[in-house]
Amino acid sequence: MTAANVTDRTHSLVALGGAIYAARQSGLYRIPAAGEAQNLFRAWLPDRETPALALAIDAGCGLMLAGIQGGVARSMDGGANWEAIKLRAPAPLVTCLAAAPGVADGGCILAGTFEDGVFRSADGGATWQAVNHGLFDHSVYALALSPRFAEDGLVYAGTGSGVYASQNGGRLWQDLIMPAGGETALSLALADSGALYAGTESHGLLCSQDGGDSWETLRKTYGAVNSLALARDGTIIAQMDDRVLRSKDGGASWNELVGDGVECLSLDGESLVLAMSDGSIRRADY
Repeated sequence: MTAANVTDRTHSLVALGGAIYAARQSGLYRIPAAGEAQNLFRAWLPDRETPALALAIDAGCGLMLAGIQGGVARSMDGGANWEAIKLRAPAPLVTCLAAAPGVADGGCILAGTFEDGVFRSADGGATWQAVNHGLFDHSVYALALSPRFAEDGLVYAGTGSGVYASQNGGRLWQDLIMPAGGETALSLALADSGALYAGTESHGLLCSQDGGDSWETLRKTYGAVNSLALARDGTIIAQMDDRVLRSKDGGASWNELVGDGVECLSLDGESLVLAMSDGSIRRADY
């Protein structure tokens, strides 16, 4: 499937309700299971392209957030209408978003930015506050919330110099010392068991079983790990450079699923959704 013959870069994917949402350089696209793709920003901003870099969706209340230059684009009705919400001046570039369950009932949303750290919203994205106490690297590339976030407030941030942890929803951060000191953490994934996976820029995929106190570099992983996904059965899917690899044994061994041309990935139930460098969106078994 393709997104309206668009061939520009895809930065992020979310698969939901049979549709695929793609944050692309030319806007935010909804690609239904059948029918044509639609740029959800087109009616809102018909005269210019607005790159979307990150996505967060709460289907239960119709909330959609897209990271854009200067803040977030927010829709409260499933993408029919949009408004731009600035985080602060100077305008930050939002690189990643993470929404806790129950956003409509006051659940928090976190936004990571390229140079301005992390912002937090407790009102569905209407207003934001910087939450950078203890966060000494403000280049944030990934956020991961605990599956029990409502109880433990645990969130991890991947930055230009490693991984930080917060146990109170982002209000206070602690640097987690990694084996490759100062290594950029491009992607994060947190298992139900508590295992934390961090994809790095040049040292492959690392795993911590104790909340970041100690780390293990998983065998046969190398280069930039740009995207991560964890299946319910524990299968690890990792995008290493532009390839996709799978491990069913906790990272002890890996099988290649796609050889090249992948920009980012997401899981949709039993299938893998891939954004390719030629502009296409593919589904694959894993």
